[in-house]
Amino acid sequence: MRYNDFISQHKIGVIKQDDISTRSSKLENLELILNLLKKINHSLVLNDVLSLVMINTIKIAKAERGFLLLLDENNELRYKIGMNVKGELVPESAFEISLSVVKDAFELGESICIENALHDQNFHSRQSILNLELQTILCTPLIANNEKIGVIYVDSKSLQSIHRDEIINMFEILAGHAAIAIRNAKLYEDLNCAFIEVQQLHERLIKSDRIVLKKEINTQIGQEVQNLVHLALLENDSILRKIQKLPVNLPLRNEILQELVQKIHVATESVRKIQRYSQTLIASTKLEMKKELHDMNKTIRNVVQYLKQMSKFKKTDFILNLDKVPLIEYDSEQIEQVLVNLMNNSVEKRDDATLKISTLFDEDLKQIVVKINDNGPGISPDLMSELFITKSNRNSNGKGYGLIMAKKIVDNHGGKISVVSEVGNGATFYFSLPITSIS
Repeated sequence: MRYNDFISQHKIGVIKQDDISTRSSKLENLELILNLLKKINHSLVLNDVLSLVMINTIKIAKAERGFLLLLDENNELRYKIGMNVKGELVPESAFEISLSVVKDAFELGESICIENALHDQNFHSRQSILNLELQTILCTPLIANNEKIGVIYVDSKSLQSIHRDEIINMFEILAGHAAIAIRNAKLYEDLNCAFIEVQQLHERLIKSDRIVLKKEINTQIGQEVQNLVHLALLENDSILRKIQKLPVNLPLRNEILQELVQKIHVATESVRKIQRYSQTLIASTKLEMKKELHDMNKTIRNVVQYLKQMSKFKKTDFILNLDKVPLIEYDSEQIEQVLVNLMNNSVEKRDDATLKISTLFDEDLKQIVVKINDNGPGISPDLMSELFITKSNRNSNGKGYGLIMAKKIVDNHGGKISVVSEVGNGATFYFSLPITSIS
């Protein structure tokens, strides 16, 4: 029964006029519900809403204890809160109720009220009622927008003097508003969790991007120094060879020649030290991995959710076709970077790109394959062979290292990365990670 219907019945005199104590009880229960509605409608904290609902439910039903169960992600009813008549929480370890009554009320979508349960012909044979020595049981489903989300259950081991129809009416009014408040609180909680996850992902990506950029710079410096050193060594060696071939009868004193040769040797050794330093610098840029078990599909969803918030990807249409894949070991921050780099590469060429992202579990090769397809302009054949090898600045806003770093990360994971493209027909990037540890 709806709250408005109940009030209307009072106004038009549909409810029978009982004795003074009965009317007083009705008004008391009505006041409880009104106070409860004011409180739960001003709260979006799920635990607060559950506690308020439980306290007032036990009062209205004159029960000894009560429990509230909600559907979990597997559509199974799970304990959320329990409370006794003193307002003390009943832990899940002490959660013992008539599950058969709960199941009936939830599946039928109707309230069940049992008085003198041990002698009720319909329920006296149920083992849980016998074991718990229950006498009074009241259970009603929580329904919000025609969707069942849980149940409220109360019971007592002693017989309670209750007006059955009145209690059921009150109970259903309370349950109806409680269901809406609980649903809103859960939505708020889910939204808040999602926001926190996006924030954490954003921070991780920023941190990862800075680390990768630093490593890119170090690598570039090392490579440039290597090139310069190589040229210097060639020049020095050439000078040394020429000096050593000079005829002895030239008007050049021998001690001067020896000094010149010695200086060149010193310069050559100094250059060799710089070369060793640059080699160490390049070696130090190898990405250190922190491998843990992760869900590739969840990693992809997190990255897509993050990118959707960026203005650069506002026009991008993401289409996910994620196969059921096992948990595998990889560095989540680095693989997130690979995904960002590959998707960014597509959007650089077409801001309204459609990105089709799919995953595949290849049991034969024991690997997970990620496929990212775009509808961009494609890649010319002359660039294909150099795509993951040399720095590319053909994107106006890119640093040119995105695909190189993507390959480096995938290689360090023992995987493979490749691309298939035809000019005018978009590009499809593939990368695979081996399954070394599976769950």
